[in-house]
Amino acid sequence: MSADILAAAKRNEISAVSAVIAETESLIMQRARDYATYASSTDYNLAEDLAQAGRITVWEYLGKFDGETGAQFMAYIDRELHSTMRDQRWKATRPGVTPAAAKDFEKALVLAKGDPYDAARAASTEEMGPRKMSPAHAYAALLSWLGVDSLDRPLNHDLYGDEITLGDVVASQTGLPTELLDATDYEPARRRAIREQVHHALGLLSERQRHILKADYGITPVWDYGEHGSDAELATDMGITPKQVHEARCKAQKRFCTLYLAGAQTW
Repeated sequence: MSADILAAAKRNEISAVSAVIAETESLIMQRARDYATYASSTDYNLAEDLAQAGRITVWEYLGKFDGETGAQFMAYIDRELHSTMRDQRWKATRPGVTPAAAKDFEKALVLAKGDPYDAARAASTEEMGPRKMSPAHAYAALLSWLGVDSLDRPLNHDLYGDEITLGDVVASQTGLPTELLDATDYEPARRRAIREQVHHALGLLSERQRHILKADYGITPVWDYGEHGSDAELATDMGITPKQVHEARCKAQKRFCTLYLAGAQTW
């Protein structure tokens, strides 16, 4: 990008502005794909929305740029693209909460090693420091993070291709015709699938490991020691030592994670 074209673009000459946007298109598309990709999966509709926001950002910030060279402008606009696309992604994928709350929940996700439900718990604890949320705020952030899944998306592309959609599965579980479904029908079906998946994974653990994990989260019929008790009390009730509780929990969590994620890939 020449200094002359950049200077003309700063004067809002249309041909020069178009040339600058064309010059930045590769960078815009790369950043859009970066921000639209999560867990190795790219949301291409979101990527296109982010790219369009990026083009508008280039146009808006041309007049604010006080440098002279193309290299300076590219470095400058790259910073602005990061800021714009980050906020745009939060708005698109985290409806109902502020960007600050969405950012705080992402911090909680790190603390929870990627588990959104554990992140909702962590978000309302002292682990968050000054960014601690109320339980209600954390739950709202969780719902926002989960978002509304599309009933038209393939259930599992690797296993079934595009033939079976999430809507097909929800329809079979609810007894409603696919054409009568809406997004609100998905949530009960998702909760049922998660519940079945959790209990299936728990059933593959040893009796001790299963009891300890149920005690941590108050899964019926075990009392909620995680909320209302302690490891010492749990150990006494089980007739083992607190050290054995800790060791069994560590093994159970790793095993449960492997089993649960394997099942989640089919949902």
